[in-house]
Amino acid sequence: MSTKQLSLGSFAAHCIDEIKAVEHGDTIIEILNSGKVVAVLSPPLEEEPAGTLADWIGSGVGTMSYGPDYDPDEPAFAPEEWEAFQEAKK
Repeated sequence: MSTKQLSLGSFAAHCIDEIKAVEHGDTIIEILNSGKVVAVLSPPLEEEPAGTLADWIGSGVGTMSYGPDYDPDEPAFAPEEWEAFQEAKK
């Protein structure tokens, strides 16, 4: 796939042909205004099927780990820390 640069005026004059070239996957078009790229015209990304909720549930299994000496079943605060926190909120 090649990249083609066109001025805004040139693109406007030939937009149907240029869009057809992009549609067929032959090219990507960079549209220029005063020599600066202001837009890029490319074929759409391939969409992956969305799947089902069942596919999504559990999709993160095995992707996370805890730090050393961390037990997720233990309370986050000691009781006295929690009491101090509650007092500070008042």
